[in-house]
Amino acid sequence: MLGVLKVDSRGRLTLPKEFRAERVIAIPAGSFLVLIPVLAKPREAAKSWLKTRRSAKKLREFAEKEARREAVERARRHGQL
Repeated sequence: MLGVLKVDSRGRLTLPKEFRAERVIAIPAGSFLVLIPVLAKPREAAKSWLKTRRSAKKLREFAEKEARREAVERARRHGQL
């Protein structure tokens, strides 16, 4: 679904009902802004298409480890380490 959103003088977006979510992840991508809705119960919603044998704890540990690795890599690229 595509749409053009209006930005007011204070920089706020007005989203049509079909785009609304309680929370979103905003990712700056150059001159774009990518908005990804965060579902109230993401694990429940993903059960039908995300198959894994790992526990939620193991998945969280893996995600945190990858996030740390990526943060260090990004800091090195920008000369911050």
